[in-house]
Amino acid sequence: MRMRKRKMCRGKTAPAGAVLAEVIMVVFIVAMITSLVMINFATTASSNSFRARANDLVRLFKMAVTTSAQTDRRYEVVIDFSQNSYLLREITTGLVAVEDIKEEEIITRGEFNDSFQLSYVMFDDGEWTNEAPALFRCSKSGWQYGGKVVVSDDGGNLYSIVINRLNRIIELRGGDVELLETRTQDEMGF
Repeated sequence: MRMRKRKMCRGKTAPAGAVLAEVIMVVFIVAMITSLVMINFATTASSNSFRARANDLVRLFKMAVTTSAQTDRRYEVVIDFSQNSYLLREITTGLVAVEDIKEEEIITRGEFNDSFQLSYVMFDDGEWTNEAPALFRCSKSGWQYGGKVVVSDDGGNLYSIVINRLNRIIELRGGDVELLETRTQDEMGF
């Protein structure tokens, strides 16, 4: 039996400085990609934060009108400028001032912040406020008043949450939308 001797080839090793330069380049590329992803994520998260908060407020209005239509209960959505907040309550103690609302009546609440700012509220009878609490009340027969809640994102873009008392549709629209004024029976000649 013959044994062959194999020659072992020794691989050439790169100089230590070249390896270090390659590692630094890889770390630099990973850092750049990570920073781009984080910037994109922050922009998306900010936008989604506004959308999520605005959609939560839309759902709150929808929950109030849907539940009151299905039950014989009355609900009130309170937009409070002084507290920079909003809440949904079941009206059990009658119509009271915002500061007199009992904790057990509150179903849910939320707050406005830098990414979800409150501008003003306008009712469909032409009344508006940007200081006093705005009260949207509903019962089995629908909304007492409709209107819009105008909010803005952190970029200053305006959006309107439109509460339509005639067809009970609540929707988020881009911009400060024009409302159709609802006329009373006396104004229509009845």
